[in-house]
Amino acid sequence: MRPAQRGAVAAAALLLALRAPACELVLSAHPEGGELARAALDAAAPGLRVAFTHSVLGTPVEDQYRFRPGASGWRAHLVQERFEGQGYGLPYAAEAGERLERDGAGWRLLTDRVVDPLVVRALARQRMRVLLADGSELVLATLGAPAVAMRVEHCARG
Repeated sequence: MRPAQRGAVAAAALLLALRAPACELVLSAHPEGGELARAALDAAAPGLRVAFTHSVLGTPVEDQYRFRPGASGWRAHLVQERFEGQGYGLPYAAEAGERLERDGAGWRLLTDRVVDPLVVRALARQRMRVLLADGSELVLATLGAPAVAMRVEHCARG
């Protein structure tokens, strides 16, 4: 291939890469399915955190998810939960393959649980929100649906 041809092939490949949709988080009403919002994700490690205030204790909770490809498509995996105190819905012991450890005044559960589908109640009083790697925040109660499903689209299967 001559240099001019190589240049044309490289330019075409670059144009295709630029036109390909980026890895995105898609939030939709559950169970209706109407799209509510989209946000860019890190294509190398698509993930997010769901932060909220515990309904009984009034303490912060943060769940960290990573999206991973599988045979039936992309699925969310809960990889870490950080929380303060002990109460309803919070872990009090690690299960097989998990680790529960102190984290300052609170706790951190390291796990790898598949959560499919990933659906979160959009509770305003608990300040339910999605935190993204770029520092942006999506407050779920402002999206207009009582429950929000989260999935990824256009992420490469690294």
